[in-house]
Amino acid sequence: MGQTADQFTDLLRYARNASPKGLRAAVFPVVRRVLPAEIRAKVRREWSIANADRWVDNRYTISEYGVKRHFFFLCGCFKSGTHWVQNLLNLHPHIHVQGEYHFEVAKGGVDHLTNVYWFLGSRPDLREAAIDGFESMVRRVIYAGARGQDAALWLGDRTPNPLTTIIRGAPQIMITRDVRDVLVSWSFHHLRVESELGIHPDFREKWKGIAARFQSDPDNFDPLDGFLGDEAWVRCHARQWTQIWRASRRAMPTLREEGSRILELSYERMHADLPAELDRMYRFLGLDPALAAAPSAETRTLPGFKKEDRRSFYRRGEVGEWKRVLPDRIRDIIKEEAGAEMIAAGYEKDLNW
Repeated sequence: MGQTADQFTDLLRYARNASPKGLRAAVFPVVRRVLPAEIRAKVRREWSIANADRWVDNRYTISEYGVKRHFFFLCGCFKSGTHWVQNLLNLHPHIHVQGEYHFEVAKGGVDHLTNVYWFLGSRPDLREAAIDGFESMVRRVIYAGARGQDAALWLGDRTPNPLTTIIRGAPQIMITRDVRDVLVSWSFHHLRVESELGIHPDFREKWKGIAARFQSDPDNFDPLDGFLGDEAWVRCHARQWTQIWRASRRAMPTLREEGSRILELSYERMHADLPAELDRMYRFLGLDPALAAAPSAETRTLPGFKKEDRRSFYRRGEVGEWKRVLPDRIRDIIKEEAGAEMIAAGYEKDLNW
């Protein structure tokens, strides 16, 4: 079988290179259906990533030998459940989403290039060329990252960020979580990591000592003896949650006016009724929820975890943990930094909590 497969693969490569474009387009969808998976995989590796350059219908859809694939984005604040949503989406055979690509880094450069009035790139025709090139790069990268996921019709990027336009018109899924629980989770996450690279530069020196104490006895470590009890750390990260949520709230009307569909998810609502939220997620992408695998402990897709593991990325996943952990002095800091946006997000009616 191995020699036959290699010979057949060579024949297909020859046919691909020798045949007119129209014939290739007609033959390949048929070939994909009848070839064994091992041969399809060999041929697929040879197919050009340039497929992602040619969008059809809209800028977030490409046609790959007759199969349409769409791009979407999953965002939200750090420690708000973006990993959980990613794992849930990947239960569906027609979805493949992974992160973190952080396309906002390149987008910042493109925005600067095309918006400074004396830069030639700000000229309307050149601006469009630059943005179109950026979107093509995004499609190429996500498409390359999903190579081998033949059944996936929706290809996504999960990056903890505010809502923003990466590909014009592309659907976006955004999850929010109570800032108080985010801060508790974030404080443990910063003690668990092995590198200072993910730590805000202002707290890297302090992290070395706190993390060492945590690692020596994580199960008995009081989080208030760590970052969660540090006023500067709490202010900084409550401010980051506020900035992400506020930017998303302000961007949402414009994105929708431009044609982007947005699905708003709540970490708390997902805990309360996961089946209903899963149905919303799959139907938002036009997919049949019945085709998805059921959530399970093995795929880390059930709400919360049976036992706290402070050394794990998936530590606890609880709603309302802050009520047991945060003293009044820390709550007052959060009110100062995030209180208004908590009210806007619907987590409180006022600051009397």
